[in-house]
Amino acid sequence: MKIPFTKMQAIGNDFIVINQIDQAYNLRQTQIAKLADRHFGIGFDQLLIIEKSDNPTFDFRYRIFNADGSEVEHCGNGARCFYEYIQHHKISSKNPITAQTLNGSISLTKDDELISVDMGTFSIGMKNESSIFFDIFSDKKTETIQGTYIDLGNPHIVFFVDSLKDVDVVRTGKSVQGSPLFPHSVNIGFCEIINSNEIKLVVYERGSGLTLGCGSGACAASIAAIHLKKVENSLVKVNMPGGSIYTQACADNHILLKGDASMVFEGIIDL
Repeated sequence: MKIPFTKMQAIGNDFIVINQIDQAYNLRQTQIAKLADRHFGIGFDQLLIIEKSDNPTFDFRYRIFNADGSEVEHCGNGARCFYEYIQHHKISSKNPITAQTLNGSISLTKDDELISVDMGTFSIGMKNESSIFFDIFSDKKTETIQGTYIDLGNPHIVFFVDSLKDVDVVRTGKSVQGSPLFPHSVNIGFCEIINSNEIKLVVYERGSGLTLGCGSGACAASIAAIHLKKVENSLVKVNMPGGSIYTQACADNHILLKGDASMVFEGIIDL
């Protein structure tokens, strides 16, 4: 089976996009994981699939699969790549574009080269869990820190630390994801405050591990920082290993994600 694909990236978070508007490939979880392998496949953090929506309210259906082949609800960086793909291939010239997702919808617009994603509504805290504490590992010590749980349609927990360079992100990430509190796993953000409107963030994603950037993770960290009064402004600059993006908290309990996206290359793979 020959599958055309487009490799894309947003702040170093890399994807392949497969267009299933006219042809369905019906990839199995094992096939997606094979494609994601950086040595034996194409290599990516997530696979994005574009389909026709069966709901006339939406322009498209947008599906997201992690590198392990599991389908997930949300990806802000992927959403910007999805929008850029639609525009580049002239599939639609609409602005904004609406897309149906696994558990809701997103709306995307482009202005001055930045793509803005309405990430939808969010909630803070877990039911039946008033406080959540986990061990944060480093080379020097183990410190127990309270996390802030954010639901953006996908689950996040954010930990604020004095210095990111001291955190063993992978060890801590695996430990937190293994907690019975998160039977479906969780995205973990480690956040360092820079100033009143700027933060530094590293995310250990469920199904993908350590990535250069995570759009929904940036939103979760900004929401947590605003909620805990660690930043003063609703517009927050989020610096991640792959680059910087912006989040804008809105009065209606929505959050916007703003940044760019670009194509890397296109090809055909025989699977």
